[in-house]
Amino acid sequence: MKAMFQLRFLFALPYHFLLFLLLFLAFLPASGQTTFTLSGFVRDSQTNETLPGASIILKNDPQKGTVTDANGFYQLTFPSGNHTVLVQYIGYQPLEKAIHISTNTSLNFQLSAQTKTINEVEITGRRTNENVRSTQMGEVILPMEQIKTLPVLFGETDIIKTIQLLPGVKSGGEGNTGFYVRGGGSDQNLVLLNDAIVYNPGHLMNFFSVFNSDAIGKVTLLKGNMPARYGGRLSSVLDISTRNGNSDSLKATGGLGLIASRLTLEGPIVKNKASFLLSGRRTYIDQLAAPFLKNTDQGGVPYYFYDLNGGLSYEINQKNRLYLDGYYGRDVGEFSLQNASFKAQFDWGNTTASARWNHIFNPKLFLNVSGLYTVYQFNFNSTFDTYTSKLVTGVKDKSAKIDLDWQPNARHTLQFGSIYTHHTLTPRAGQAQTEDGLDFSTDRVKEKFAHEAGVYISEDWAITDRFQVSAGLRGSFFRQSGPFTLYNFETNGALADSTVYEKGEKVTDFNMLEPRFSFRYAFSERASVKAGFSQNAQYLHLVSNSFTSLPLDIWVPSSVLVPPQKATQFAAGYFRNFLENNYEASAEIYYKILKNQLEYRESYAPGPSNRDLEYEFVSGDGDAYGLELFVRKNFGALQGWIGYTLSYTNRKFPELNEGKAFPARFDRRHDGSVVISYTLNDRWKFGGSFVYATGQPLTIPVRRYVIEGIVTYQYGDRNGFRMESFHRLDLSATYEKPTTKKLKSSWTFAIYNVYARQNPFFYYIDSTGNPYDNSIKLQAKKVSIFPFPIPSVTWNFTF
Repeated sequence: MKAMFQLRFLFALPYHFLLFLLLFLAFLPASGQTTFTLSGFVRDSQTNETLPGASIILKNDPQKGTVTDANGFYQLTFPSGNHTVLVQYIGYQPLEKAIHISTNTSLNFQLSAQTKTINEVEITGRRTNENVRSTQMGEVILPMEQIKTLPVLFGETDIIKTIQLLPGVKSGGEGNTGFYVRGGGSDQNLVLLNDAIVYNPGHLMNFFSVFNSDAIGKVTLLKGNMPARYGGRLSSVLDISTRNGNSDSLKATGGLGLIASRLTLEGPIVKNKASFLLSGRRTYIDQLAAPFLKNTDQGGVPYYFYDLNGGLSYEINQKNRLYLDGYYGRDVGEFSLQNASFKAQFDWGNTTASARWNHIFNPKLFLNVSGLYTVYQFNFNSTFDTYTSKLVTGVKDKSAKIDLDWQPNARHTLQFGSIYTHHTLTPRAGQAQTEDGLDFSTDRVKEKFAHEAGVYISEDWAITDRFQVSAGLRGSFFRQSGPFTLYNFETNGALADSTVYEKGEKVTDFNMLEPRFSFRYAFSERASVKAGFSQNAQYLHLVSNSFTSLPLDIWVPSSVLVPPQKATQFAAGYFRNFLENNYEASAEIYYKILKNQLEYRESYAPGPSNRDLEYEFVSGDGDAYGLELFVRKNFGALQGWIGYTLSYTNRKFPELNEGKAFPARFDRRHDGSVVISYTLNDRWKFGGSFVYATGQPLTIPVRRYVIEGIVTYQYGDRNGFRMESFHRLDLSATYEKPTTKKLKSSWTFAIYNVYARQNPFFYYIDSTGNPYDNSIKLQAKKVSIFPFPIPSVTWNFTF
């Protein structure tokens, strides 16, 4: 009864809070009688495609402004009378329109693409001082036009490689698409594609991300104090939306590169009403490498990857729109050793599907209803002589979500909604057999089931022109359900008894209230200070396997054995714009407390087992704190940013490292980047990036003994050894060919690792001397995966 009361209270409290706010706002003085709402869509004048992230502001009162959402919709409330509205979006010519407003008005804007660089024109995807005026901290919006100008590995534009260049975001190593934000693990980042979760955003052993730049419309990164509408993760949100497709005419876009080619088709189904988008990409590494492997002991070929994006959008009428989006991607590989009679086949990938209905009740109230489906699965099959084995791990989610945006008056904006997700997780399922028949199966621990739900409410309140607050509350709930067997062990490890839970039966429940609060005080139109506090819960855990380079990290649910992760973060920052908002700068500090972090126990070794993996984990806590500095130039021929992070990330587990605190695997003291793009003229554009980072910590052996003929290693402190520092320079040049009647094309030339820095990819232990006369010496030696410059060339085209 107590648990049921807590659950009812959890879900009742946000709605009671909402009712109180609604009653309070209903009695606010006359602002609702003297202000009206302007709403509508911002579109491309040629394609009729909506433009997410476009800014709409009043020229006579720049404090009043907004940004279009992922569907290109905006709503802006301001006093009645005559006004001039300024609409801006990167890569498009700004639009000014004089309006008279005396009632709630619907107005759509059409923007024209810029055909050349125009001096003294602001081309940012946000209103000019959005970084100063908003209460949101740690938010970065990256236009695809800017991402595509940066140098890349093998000519493949990569969204995640770009966000790794931002302060507070650390990479997982050379070429790796894993990223770590403000001391959190890679699993603590909520990666969304059209609202659907992407559990593994990496291709090609994590050297490339799964996001095809030709299909992407908007990229937003939230590094901390995430709004209450986001939940289920502790550190950050990477929110990515695909384009809707050209609803005016048929269009083909693509590119041919050194290792991959891509093609995107889009066009109208019903002109200016319904459109489609199809985008595909495939590498041909397997075809390029096959001739070199024919006469080697390695009889197989390297693997390849491919991915497909698809979308349909349909404008039913002015108040109703439907969107259907899907993604399917796979990495496929085969490896064999002819002399050893060994053969392995593996594949992994993501599948996502999103169905969304947008409805406008009135200019002040907007509804979004979503049905979401996500699958991530890894398969590994191997044969050695007569012995075969199979391994499967993965996650499958089915979700339903409702979000409402309400702007009762010019000073208040409310968001509220709920989400429910049914999780099916396969942490580890395998079979092993010989010609004689089945020898082993882990079917008993094949799948785990859980239910997750959340309700939220948040409000942005401009108390005065200088002081604005954002407050939110999220209530989250998680239930582990059967089948599950809970074992009780004696102190000597012997099994005492067990409790069996049938399929669908409740095993245990968790719930948590997650408050979010931030404020902004503006000293002027170009300077402000912000501070925030947030608490988050995470009910799914990614546990890393360090024994292989394959993506065998496994997702496990919170359970009666594994408590949910929790984080509390405090952050503060100073934000300042210079020279008519052409330069923006910020300095942010943060402190994060992490609870219930997971690692494998020190005695764990991978292998067949019919015992649930939860028994192999140990739990601990951690903290992280740091300083982030950021300066960005937003307009003109020369654009770019400089970022620097000073940070500390620690973990402490009672059962690891003798209970002493140790640096996390992704702890780096210094991390900096310089990113520049320069438009020389209508034909040539240049880009460059330089990165520097303190080396990652490792755990390595410090001594080796031979006891009765058995070699034994003695390891040092956990993560007590540091790799060499990492730094690299990349350059690119893009040549835009003269446009013909139907063809627009360009050539992009890039060099990765210009000065041939031998950055460490991993270390191995080399020994010299004789262990029997105590003359042996151990030395850590590095291996670099890209120790030389890598040139690339890509031809991009649009028909």
